[in-house]
Amino acid sequence: MLYKYCTTEGFDILLQSRLRATAIEKFNDPFELIFGVDEWAALEIISREFEEDSALAEVWNHILDEERIQFDKNSIEDLVEKVTLFQIRDFGKVAKEIKQHWNKNMGIICLSESADIIQMWAHYTDNHEGIVIGLDENYLVKDKMALVKVCYRDEMVLLPVTASPDKIEQYEKYFDEVIRRKENNWKYEKEVRLYANFDDKDTDGNYYVNIPPSSITEIYLGLRSYETTEIIAKSIKQRKEYNHLRIYTRWTGTQVPSNYYRENYD
Repeated sequence: MLYKYCTTEGFDILLQSRLRATAIEKFNDPFELIFGVDEWAALEIISREFEEDSALAEVWNHILDEERIQFDKNSIEDLVEKVTLFQIRDFGKVAKEIKQHWNKNMGIICLSESADIIQMWAHYTDNHEGIVIGLDENYLVKDKMALVKVCYRDEMVLLPVTASPDKIEQYEKYFDEVIRRKENNWKYEKEVRLYANFDDKDTDGNYYVNIPPSSITEIYLGLRSYETTEIIAKSIKQRKEYNHLRIYTRWTGTQVPSNYYRENYD
């Protein structure tokens, strides 16, 4: 099971059978999609590229001349060194282009492996007034490989510097590693992500991924949720497509742990 923490606006997930995708630039973590350059391997990589493609020498002779960078035109070693230094300095511009490209074309749906993370209830459910929606991944996606489990580590991903002029497309293969990495401070979220292509925008200006109602199997009501929230949840359960839906409320008695949820049968 996977879980979506949300305010009561999350009922739209059930009513419309869809999940909203968020652009990376709108995430609450400013360190999302942060990556660096592997300077240590740069010279070795570019040297190998020049050995494999002799045409690169002519291309870079022209580029360095345009950039007014002095180099020994009779020394391939000096050319490679100057290209490496130039590419490392230029990487900041490339990184900005990569981020803009990813933000424009890719959205992310953030889910969790647990329905009972106290910090998540506080941050994403309007201080326990909202809901958590349980999703069965067996029905949510056709291929479970589409679900990406976040890897928590403090070291940023280092992208290789290359002599190739095709700067954006060549970094697509690193997207998965960059986007699944978050700092250890966020480890409590137990996050799993689902990618969404930003091909079509809905009339409300957002991007959505349609999901089958059969994938929505549970609703957990926040400890501070209002009576109307429970009424809405129960009314949705009356729909034919949600007969299987189970509604849970937090048990606050002293006979069981405080984080235990019981099914609401009323």
